[in-house]
Amino acid sequence: MMFSKRTAIWLCLCAAALSSLVISTQVDGPPRTNEDRVRSLSEDFACPTCDGQSVAESNAVVAVEIRRDIRRQVDIGQTDEEITSALVSSYGDSIDLRPRSGGVVGLIWIVPVVVMVFGFAALASVFRRWRSAEIKTASQDDVALVEELRRRRT
Repeated sequence: MMFSKRTAIWLCLCAAALSSLVISTQVDGPPRTNEDRVRSLSEDFACPTCDGQSVAESNAVVAVEIRRDIRRQVDIGQTDEEITSALVSSYGDSIDLRPRSGGVVGLIWIVPVVVMVFGFAALASVFRRWRSAEIKTASQDDVALVEELRRRRT
């Protein structure tokens, strides 16, 4: 099946947009050292007493204690999920800064992407219709009628 030049350009643009979305959501591999894991986990949790700071950024007493607790759990070999579960059970769901992928939160992340894709598809459809629309010209009868009406007005 042969594509027109315009279709090929649109396909390339769609492929580039999709590729950039995939690349931007890729996460680096798991941290290699315990210090990397502690830093990464500390950035994923909100300081319970600070406004808008992560545990990694805050020097509040509770944040320092949470970092110490994360360090201890990493050193004894607990997984990130076990550490997250322990902190959430101690401090509540609001401590976890990572976006959830299910339920309403998942919709909040996916709806803008879906709307954007449908918007581009609608624009492409409208542009295609405009391009393929017939150019209408007046017939000789129409021109004669307009001329007659102009003469009557004056």
